[in-house]
Amino acid sequence: MKRILYILAVLLIAASCCQQKEISRSELKNKIAGAWIGQMVGNIYGLEYENKFVDEPGEGPFVFNKAMRKMSAVDGAFSDDDTDVEYLYLMMMEQYGVDPTYAQVKEKWMYHIRDRVWLANRAALGLMHYGFTPPLTGKKEYNPHWFQIDPQLINEIWAYTAPGMPDYAAGISDWAARITSDDWAVSPTVVYGAMYSEAFFEKDIPTLIRHAKEYLPKKDRFRAIIDECLELWEKNPDDWKPARKAMADKLYFNEDDITRSIWNADLNGAMGILSLLYGEGDIDKTLLIGCAMGFDCDNQTATMCGLLGVINGVESVPLDRAMPFEHWTKPFNDRYINVTRYDMPDASIEDIIERTVVLAEKNILARGGKVREENGEKIYTINSKAKFHAAVEAGSTFVLPEKKGRNLATEAAEILALTRETDRATLDSCWLTIPVSYRAYTVDVINDGITGGPGAAFYSLGSKSNAPKRDYFGYRWDKPVTTDMISFHYGPLEEFGGWYSNLHPEYLDENGEWKAIEAKVTPEWPYCDEVFFQPHNGEFVFTFPKVTTTAVRVIGDDAVLIHWNKYTKDVSSFISITELEVYEAK
Repeated sequence: MKRILYILAVLLIAASCCQQKEISRSELKNKIAGAWIGQMVGNIYGLEYENKFVDEPGEGPFVFNKAMRKMSAVDGAFSDDDTDVEYLYLMMMEQYGVDPTYAQVKEKWMYHIRDRVWLANRAALGLMHYGFTPPLTGKKEYNPHWFQIDPQLINEIWAYTAPGMPDYAAGISDWAARITSDDWAVSPTVVYGAMYSEAFFEKDIPTLIRHAKEYLPKKDRFRAIIDECLELWEKNPDDWKPARKAMADKLYFNEDDITRSIWNADLNGAMGILSLLYGEGDIDKTLLIGCAMGFDCDNQTATMCGLLGVINGVESVPLDRAMPFEHWTKPFNDRYINVTRYDMPDASIEDIIERTVVLAEKNILARGGKVREENGEKIYTINSKAKFHAAVEAGSTFVLPEKKGRNLATEAAEILALTRETDRATLDSCWLTIPVSYRAYTVDVINDGITGGPGAAFYSLGSKSNAPKRDYFGYRWDKPVTTDMISFHYGPLEEFGGWYSNLHPEYLDENGEWKAIEAKVTPEWPYCDEVFFQPHNGEFVFTFPKVTTTAVRVIGDDAVLIHWNKYTKDVSSFISITELEVYEAK
């Protein structure tokens, strides 16, 4: 019996030892410095080729004139969406602690992010202003960009403040990814989080990739993609182009329309994995291959160069990239200049690194780790089996009024609208981010009972003219009806329009004249043309004293916003609508 107890004790000690790893503070700082500076290198230089190569990969030689001009202009590194949200999260963890909540994320996003976000990030921000709290802001029924690349480029910091804790890093990366995304689109973020965390102790890249994919469900799509990337690399380790072609064919050219995009999460995740494998651990080689892979390449180059900075330390970052000007004596002149976020200070890069180390120490200790001193240096013992546990939070700050009567829209004799059919030639001339499958081309869909999904959204886009217009949608009945509630449903919105500057209901009086209805709207209407305040798929309910009439409508001014002038210069304003409901008064 004693022998059995002894063996059990030995096994328990061994298991405990296997759960712990050690790292000195100086080594921790060196690797965190590699993460930050490696990311900046990948982001700043990768920007030159963002979205440049789609049908075919880039051939090179690659020049970085844009990067040099922008670095020269600020005399240092400049913020971009591949590093600035991590900087925001750094400030947030300093204020709230290493376990922030979705409500705190929402507060900081709404205050600091007022420009220069797109796709799923932009949609999530609009839904925050609408009243939603994550993870509702990433749900596919609200966020039409749920499948895009966004979360994998803004969440690395959760992992490099969790060194040697891949279970925890994978869990919090999943939590953070769901601020903007849903379903399989969060998987690359989970994989990158696990890799960053384990990279503090593991240098072999294929091993890192294989371990990280184990944090995904067995039938996860990105897990299968990783297996395919590894197989392609093993079959042809000296030429990345066949592997790139195979993944582009699978995940772009043959992708379902509803998720087909040059910013697709799995497509760009695959390009990142391939860049990492074929880059062979060298930051400069990985950067150049990442640029050549194409699609939204600066995000992959930033993430992978940062990961290599963790694996091999800051000294592995090429000096000609981090210090391209003779008068710079430190990486990026020790200057991180904020050009993208509201009310966030410029910073010393060395200070950012030190502040991140402080947070990593707090996180290590919060997850069951320990710290001791040896010869004047801190040594951290890490609980490598630490796990992430998210707080339970509410999902929105408003409740829509209860709809008690029947929906009279389905009984209307006529649909009223300024534009009854989308001008497809005009539509095709636009830079569009919403998949074709979401759209309908006639106004007839607004009373079919379908408020979202494929074929649900009508764009009231007419012929080319950038003149403002007042758009209306409504119904006429053969006999008088009595109503006290109208519900307006947006469809997915484009980056340059699709929403109202203002909106109110009207009814047709006995003299055949339109009269405004004094109504309360829930949630409060965003009286603003700015794209960042607009909710994709948002519902607004107007309630008012009973009116009896043969016709009602909602009417307002279309927002006129030239987002990317090159593409939308001559495009008329328009509204994206899926449904207009009119409820019988009780």
